[in-house]
Amino acid sequence: MELIPSIQTYDWGKCGDASKVAVLFKNIKPDFNIEPHKPYAELWMGTHVNGPSFVKHLEKSLYDIVTEQPSYLGNCVQDKFGNNLPYLLKVLSIQKALSIQVHPSKEHAEKLHAEQPKIYKDPNHKPE
Repeated sequence: MELIPSIQTYDWGKCGDASKVAVLFKNIKPDFNIEPHKPYAELWMGTHVNGPSFVKHLEKSLYDIVTEQPSYLGNCVQDKFGNNLPYLLKVLSIQKALSIQVHPSKEHAEKLHAEQPKIYKDPNHKPE
């Protein structure tokens, strides 16, 4: 199945067609308009709620597809992660230096997200 990823436009990304993220996305979606002064920082492939992938020609998110057909993930993945992939594939196109990031464990991430969702927007760990 062909996927259409999501793009994140953080200010540290490369702008316009200097961004590999924008160029890759345009190769997938030829009608995509690359704006010359817009930063294209990350291309995501997965089931993340803030940047879901879509299945080409079906107009459905990958999350919806695996919810409808859990056998695509297999029993082990389904039992442990539900209808989400256990990873988020990212392609980065970096113009400015990034700050060091420390990611909590899954258990701690869930706790922080439950207590302060405006600050900790994601209940997932980031085993990178």
